[in-house]
Amino acid sequence: MKASMKSFLTDLLAIVLGIFITFGIQGMIDKSQDRKSIRSSLELVRSELEKNIEDVALIRDYLYEEIKSAEYLIDHKDSIGYCPSDSLSYHTGIVFAEVSVSLSQDAMELLKMSSIFQKIGNNDLSMKIIRAYDTCGAIVEYMNRHVSARDARFEKSIDKETAGLYTREGGLDIKDYLKTDYGCYSIEWLTSQPDPMSFTDVSDLEDAISAIDAYLD
Repeated sequence: MKASMKSFLTDLLAIVLGIFITFGIQGMIDKSQDRKSIRSSLELVRSELEKNIEDVALIRDYLYEEIKSAEYLIDHKDSIGYCPSDSLSYHTGIVFAEVSVSLSQDAMELLKMSSIFQKIGNNDLSMKIIRAYDTCGAIVEYMNRHVSARDARFEKSIDKETAGLYTREGGLDIKDYLKTDYGCYSIEWLTSQPDPMSFTDVSDLEDAISAIDAYLD
């Protein structure tokens, strides 16, 4: 009886130990998989933020060019007929360019949907990532608002009655356009815009990238 009880307890202990070992190994496997998922997700975020920094630089460069082109047209409005045609074509193209701005947030959406944020276990890193994408959103919002305001002024300056006066062969004749008060005002408005650097600051994105690098290291 004692021998059978001892055998039973030994078998039970073996089963319990087996269960603990199984769960322990499974836990290690889960943690390893979580670490791989976190690393993969953060690397995607890092790449996306780097690309967004490059795109913001392009946005900034365009805005500087827009101001310079508007200044050129205003400075030469009284002698516009003597300006080189290629210069007029370039500056007019910049000022009246169709612009649509967006910055990618796919990696951020993946983070939120996959519950990786909860597994990172680093609130400071999480907040820096969130702040970086908030900054991306603010830059896009400001830029699109600027373009909408610019285009609205152009649309008001050209109506059905004046369209024929301003256009030649389907394109805007900048020489006639600048002779009108509203046309001149619309171009001059661009020269008084704030320094693009003031709303294209990417330091939050750079902070998030540095924090990701430190976490992954």
